[in-house]
Amino acid sequence: MLCADCGVIESIRVAEVKGQGSGVGAVAGGVAGGLIGNQIGHGSGRTLATIAGAAGGAYAGNAIEKNVKKHTVYRVTLRMEDGSLRTLSQREAPAYAVGDRVRVSNGRITERA
Repeated sequence: MLCADCGVIESIRVAEVKGQGSGVGAVAGGVAGGLIGNQIGHGSGRTLATIAGAAGGAYAGNAIEKNVKKHTVYRVTLRMEDGSLRTLSQREAPAYAVGDRVRVSNGRITERA
């Protein structure tokens, strides 16, 4: 009888994942960019520089925030008993190695009983 949640680890890959932007980086970057842009030009040129600075600063601030919040994940690929492949991502290094027979329980890899 097949165990629907049982399989063998085929591979373990390490990957870097960018974090989610909360908006704080975009707001801070937009304010800083707007202030810098406001220092450039006169009249309508100053307005355009302020807008461009705010937009560029917001984009850069958001990208910086995502980069600061990046983290490592481990992508574990399992060959399930029914022959299908299943990939799980987890933040901590797996306690198992390629070739180990395991079970998936609540989205986590556990020892096979």
